[in-house]
Amino acid sequence: PGILTAWQDWASGTDALVADWYNREHHAERVAVPGFLSAQRYVSVRARPRHFIFYETRSVRTLASAAYRARLDNPTPWTRRVMPNFRNNVRACLSVVARTGLGRGGTVATLRFAHAQGREDTLQAWLTGTAFPDALAANGIVSAELWRADAAVTGLASAERALRPGGDADVQWVAMLSANTPGQLQAVCRDILPAPAWKRHGAAARPHVGIYRQVFSLHRG
Repeated sequence: PGILTAWQDWASGTDALVADWYNREHHAERVAVPGFLSAQRYVSVRARPRHFIFYETRSVRTLASAAYRARLDNPTPWTRRVMPNFRNNVRACLSVVARTGLGRGGTVATLRFAHAQGREDTLQAWLTGTAFPDALAANGIVSAELWRADAAVTGLASAERALRPGGDADVQWVAMLSANTPGQLQAVCRDILPAPAWKRHGAAARPHVGIYRQVFSLHRG
């Protein structure tokens, strides 16, 4: 499967405008593209940027398809109005490397990270073989996922991308845990995925951690 992710802040005073655009137009527009499966949006419990959005697709190739490129290069009037209000935008097109657990909880932790040179396999083995199983054994943890970015697809230029001020920061890897409550995620990030363990097992630096609660979900019919 593929994943399209974005973390972003919105310009002061535009929360209602941007949320309405997502709710009434943009999420549905994206899920209507062939190969898109769902849209999910979250807001910060303890995180910066404040908003986290992701779309599930049949594969990362969906995110380079002609149908999706046509949408990116023909933004709607509402999209043209909204996107200049994005701030601190982080965006990536990724493939799902591992997924374990049943379903997803209403809160998620996203951990953005990069591997140290030559340590990719070691880091991936620790996450999928030790850290994720230990996390799922903890109270309230529902699922754990590992996503790897496709730099070529992420970096494709588009008319929509040009609307976002400051460009998009990218990301190499994402681990996402879901749970019933934010406190359960905070405990797992502190006790099972602490910053020193990441570097010890092959990360280039400590991950950027954010905890979010869900505010929107749409699945293709």
